[in-house]
Amino acid sequence: MPLLPRLIRLHQALLPDYNRRASIYWWTVAPLGLIAIGHALWVVSGLPAVALTQVAVGVMLAVLAAYFPIVLPRTATAFAAGEIFVFLLLLSHGVEAAVLAAAVEAGVATWRVSRRWSSRIASPALGGLSMQIAGLLLMSVLGELGRLGVQHQGVLVMATLWFAVVHFIINTLLVGTLPRLKRGEWPSWSDLAGNFGITAAVSAGSAAGAALLTVSFRDSGVAVILVVGPPLALVVGMLHAFFKQQEAYREISEAAAQSARREAEITARHLQEMHHIAFHDALTALPNRRRFVEELSRAVQTAREQPESGFAVMFFDFDRFKVINDSLGHAAGDDFLIEVSRRISSRVRPNDLVARLGGDEFAVLVRGARHIEGIEELATRMQEAVSQPYIVAGTEVRSSASIGITSSSHGYDRPGDVLRDADIAMYRAKAAGKARHTVFDAGMHAEVARRLRLESDLRRALAEGQVGIAYQPIVELGSGRLLGFEALARWTHPELGPVRPDEFIPIAEESALIVELTDSVLARACRQLRRWQSQDPCFAELFLHVNVSDRDVAQRNLVARVKRELFESCVQPRHLTLELTEAILMHRLSTERGALEELRAFGVRLSIDDFGVGYSSLAHLSTLPIDSLKIDRSFVSRLGLRADDASIVRTILNLGRSLDKTVIAEGVETAEQLETLRQLGCHIGQGYQMHTPLSVQAVDALLERLVAPPVVPAAEILAEPQRLFH
Repeated sequence: MPLLPRLIRLHQALLPDYNRRASIYWWTVAPLGLIAIGHALWVVSGLPAVALTQVAVGVMLAVLAAYFPIVLPRTATAFAAGEIFVFLLLLSHGVEAAVLAAAVEAGVATWRVSRRWSSRIASPALGGLSMQIAGLLLMSVLGELGRLGVQHQGVLVMATLWFAVVHFIINTLLVGTLPRLKRGEWPSWSDLAGNFGITAAVSAGSAAGAALLTVSFRDSGVAVILVVGPPLALVVGMLHAFFKQQEAYREISEAAAQSARREAEITARHLQEMHHIAFHDALTALPNRRRFVEELSRAVQTAREQPESGFAVMFFDFDRFKVINDSLGHAAGDDFLIEVSRRISSRVRPNDLVARLGGDEFAVLVRGARHIEGIEELATRMQEAVSQPYIVAGTEVRSSASIGITSSSHGYDRPGDVLRDADIAMYRAKAAGKARHTVFDAGMHAEVARRLRLESDLRRALAEGQVGIAYQPIVELGSGRLLGFEALARWTHPELGPVRPDEFIPIAEESALIVELTDSVLARACRQLRRWQSQDPCFAELFLHVNVSDRDVAQRNLVARVKRELFESCVQPRHLTLELTEAILMHRLSTERGALEELRAFGVRLSIDDFGVGYSSLAHLSTLPIDSLKIDRSFVSRLGLRADDASIVRTILNLGRSLDKTVIAEGVETAEQLETLRQLGCHIGQGYQMHTPLSVQAVDALLERLVAPPVVPAAEILAEPQRLFH
């Protein structure tokens, strides 16, 4: 094989990670050092036998000392007593003997700590080269001093001492240049300065000791070596053991300090994690209520001291979250909340604070808010963002936010008052139709006071039997034949007058009065139904629909309550239908299915109220323990306005027929809606077009007219609600 490819392969094997400059340097100094070593071998081999023996012994002693280096405390520097023998050979047998000893010592030391051939070759080469240069300088200086007649022994010692310093400088520069070049840097005097100190002093001391031994040897012969050698070896051994012990103590101390630092870091990290957990929401990673209240408290204090630095708070509540959570499951609800938090956070400034207060309630602290108009514009943008469709559990769902807004212009003193008023404004937005925002004003406190009063008075009204019942007829749409009634709670406050159901029913649900209200309606309506059924055989199959809430279904005694009322009123179970919302069925089916199936087995019928507004899938619907569906009034009210709405109603009717479920349309308010439902094949319905909810006296009058000789058709009687309602 030609020489060049061999050299290339050798270079790749020796220096695989060397750059160009480092490679040039290595291939320059390493061969020079090897040449110096080869020359030293040739010269030493020609020495007399006695001198050759002395050189061999000096080299072996230097190598032996290399196995017991003395590591200087608190440094990465070590020196070997072998340097004394190297310098001794230099003074007694010339430069070549010292080059050979220095090269062998460096080679042995490197062979023990490195497996790279590039280092195993370069280290002895550089050691020999530096000794060659420094030794020649020393011999030149000593020769010149001899020609000048300066041969004092002290001069020899001083010259050797300075020689050691020069050797140290040359060796440090030769060795330190290589790693610099490998890192792509140029040699720096900082390498020399960083290693000078104690290392140079030790090297100089070794040289001085060697000079003194040389002088003693010349005066006293080999006996001085025999006398000084053992104590020197003992001192070196003791220093080696002492410094090694010190190094072990230092390592133990550093290990303990490092362990303490790690424990401190772990403790600090745990404290940071605990702080994050304490002040952040686990699901969305947003600040939680506690953190929000702290920041709001600072904003309140700042606004009191500096009125120009105002703030505003936006309180969010999502209008359909419960439906999503109950219909699709809690995991889907969590995904929805995470996406909501992202959309809100992306619309605020970095200085503002977004927090999740709990459930589907979020809040935004807008710092530096001076004009409420700007906050309303931000609320509008927020509503647009959160109203975009969501893909949750593979289903596209839509939601909207009701947002309450308040600002520092009201002169707040406590953060709790700020949140209270923002919450009040949010409920006003929700009551006004949802999917909108409302700015708090002082008049809203009156509404809160009214709500608290209604809750207290409703509790008293239930206890005293002051909550009434209205009965809305359920009829056969084709013939107008009366089939039954839906019992609806009605409350006339002794001072405030009639209270709307959409006002007092939510109050009853939130205050846990709904169970007592349901029992009251169920008991009185069942007794009233039995009385009407007994008036005439043609009314014997009249049935009754009663609404039940989520809290009712959650009660473990639901089955016993229903059975008790049926037994005490003597109503057949098949004549009672309990209406549950789609969300209740989806949410409670896993835990309360046994109770619902027990009611059906007993004969009670179950119906889904407001069907179509939830997210129950066809697979779920086919397994629900129900007998009928009630089409939500929102679909019925749009009949005739858009073709799509008729298609939705038709789909629900076809679905009911395919599942063998009765379908009832509620909210039939116009003749056009009634006719459209007939054409679509809907047979049963209720609504103002047939009749408004009736009092007991109005139902009595209606039934009397139905059993009396007909003067007008029954359908016309049902179509004239105002004649019978009072």
